[in-house]
Amino acid sequence: MKPLFVRALCIAVVVVASVFAVFFSISYVISPLLVWLSPSLNPTLYDWGAYGACPLQSFVTTGLVVPRVSTRQTHPDCESGLVLLTINGDSAGPKGPAIFDAHNELVWKSQGYSSATNLQVQSYRGQNYLTFWAGKKVGTKGVGTYYMLDSSYNEAHRVTAVGDGMQGDLHEFKITRDNTALLTIYATTEADLSSLGKFSHGWLLDSLFQEVDIATGELLFEWRASEHFNVTDTYMTDPFGGYIESKPFDFFHINSVDKDSQGNYLVSSRHTHTVTCISPEGVILWVLGGRRNQFTDLSGGDALDFKWQHDARWVSEEEGTLSLFDNKEAGPLHVDGPSSRGMMLQLDISNRTVELLHTYESLHRTRAPSQGSMQVLPGSGHVFVGFGHSPIYSEFSVNGSLLCEHHFGSPIFHPWNRAVSYRASKRNDWVGRPTYPPAVEIEDDTLYVSWNGATEVSSWLLQGAQSADDEDAFKDLDMLDKETFEETFELGDLFEYSHFRVVALAQDGQVLGQSEIVVYEPDWDWWMFGVAVLAWVMIAMVGWHCFKWLARRKSSRIAWISLERQ
Repeated sequence: MKPLFVRALCIAVVVVASVFAVFFSISYVISPLLVWLSPSLNPTLYDWGAYGACPLQSFVTTGLVVPRVSTRQTHPDCESGLVLLTINGDSAGPKGPAIFDAHNELVWKSQGYSSATNLQVQSYRGQNYLTFWAGKKVGTKGVGTYYMLDSSYNEAHRVTAVGDGMQGDLHEFKITRDNTALLTIYATTEADLSSLGKFSHGWLLDSLFQEVDIATGELLFEWRASEHFNVTDTYMTDPFGGYIESKPFDFFHINSVDKDSQGNYLVSSRHTHTVTCISPEGVILWVLGGRRNQFTDLSGGDALDFKWQHDARWVSEEEGTLSLFDNKEAGPLHVDGPSSRGMMLQLDISNRTVELLHTYESLHRTRAPSQGSMQVLPGSGHVFVGFGHSPIYSEFSVNGSLLCEHHFGSPIFHPWNRAVSYRASKRNDWVGRPTYPPAVEIEDDTLYVSWNGATEVSSWLLQGAQSADDEDAFKDLDMLDKETFEETFELGDLFEYSHFRVVALAQDGQVLGQSEIVVYEPDWDWWMFGVAVLAWVMIAMVGWHCFKWLARRKSSRIAWISLERQ
C-alpha cells in the first residue's frame, strides 16, 4: 500500500503543479504577450479571457490603474456622454469610482477611497455633484459614508446615517428634489423566525431607509421593512442564516429607493421580488410583484416575471412607466431565468394593472447574479443598462434594439467576481474643472501629459525654454489634439530647450490650466552604447588587420629564409 500511496501522492503533486504552471503561464506569459502583439484588443479574444480576466492599463503621469475597455458593438446613434462606473473585483486593479468617455478612454478616477459603489451625477441646490458611497463591504451590505464631490473633485458634503449604531449601506444614495438624501441601512435585530423553520429567537438582517437633510444631517423620515413585511414573504433560502447574531437572515434586501412628486417612496426589495410604493406616513400604498402582488398582469405573466431585481425607478409618473433591472439570479441556488435584462413596465395604478413594454438584454444574454442598473437617457430616450456583476454596459433604443455594448472585463469570468460595477450610468452634464495642474513626466525622450478629471481639454500646447527664470522665454513648440487620457510629445529634436511645460486648451483656445515646469536631460545611454559598440567593432577590425599583416609578414620571412638555405 505504501508504494501505491506514494504514487498517488506524486500524481496529485504533479497535477496541482501543472494547474499552477498553466495558470501562471497564461496570466504572466501568454496574456501579456497577446496584449503586446494585439494592443487594440480583439473583442472575441477579450471576451474569452485570452488577455486575462480584466486587462489593465497604467499611466506614466499618475499612479492610476484601470481596466482596458473593449467595444463589442457600436452604432452612430449612441450618445457620446460620459460613463460612470465604480470599479471593483479581484482582477480590476485598485478599487474606486471612475469615469470613461464614449471612446473607452479614462476621464477621471479616484483611488483614495476603499470600496466604492453607485457613482452618479446628482443635483443639489442647483449644482451638479459626483456622489457615491465608500466604505467597507460586509457580505452583501456595506458599512460606510456617502460623499458629494464638486466640479473640482473636492469633497463638498459628507452624509451619514442617523442613529446609534446606524451605518450607511452601499445600495442607495439618492438626492431628492427637496434637497434631501435617501439612503439605505441594514440593521441586525432579534426576530421570531419559527415560521421559516428556524429559531423563535432568531436573528434578522432588517432593511431600512432614511431621508436625511443634507445640510443639517437631521433625520426626516425612517422606514423599516420588518414592520410592514412578514419573513414568509421572502424567496431567499439561507439554511445557515438567522441562528446567530453574526449571521442574520436577510429576508428583504432593500437595494433602491426613490421619491416621487407626491412625496411617496418607491422601494425595491430583491429577496421578496417586490417594488413597493410607500406614503409619506410610511403606509404601503401598493405592492408590485412577489407574494403580495396587487396587480393584474396584462402581458400574460411577462410583466410580473422579474426576480431578484435592482434599481426600480419612475420613468414617467404621469404615464405610469417604470423601469427596473431584472437579475433573474441570486447565486447558483436561486436561478429563475436564462438571462438578466432591463425591463420597462406600464402601470395603471387606479386599476391595478401592469403591462410589459420592452426588455433589454446584452449581446450574449449574460446573467448577473447580483447588482445592475437601468437608466433612460433624457436626450435621446435611449436605455442604458449596467449588468452589475457581469462587466458589461449597453445602450439600447427604446424598443429594445441593442445599439452599443462595452465590456470592462471578460464576461466569461464574471461568476468569480473578477471585474464588477454595482451600477453604470451615462451623463452629458458633468463638467470637471480640477484645481490641481496637469501632470507631466519625461521618460527617455518623451514627455507625457494628463489631467485627471478635466473634461473640457481639447488640445495640448507644448512650450519650451532654456531657463525657467524668465516666463516670457517660453516658446510654443508643438500642439496636439487630446484624444486619450495620456498624450505624448517627442523631445528628441528639441535639444536646445531644457525646460518644458504643457498648456491645456479648450476648444475655443481658452487656457484651462498649465503644468509645472519639468527639466529635460537628454538620455545619452543608447548613444553611448552605440559609440561603445562602434569602438569595439573598429578595435576588432584593426586587430584583425594587424593579425593578418603579421601573419603575412611571418609567412614571407619563412619563405625568404627557406630560399636562402637553398
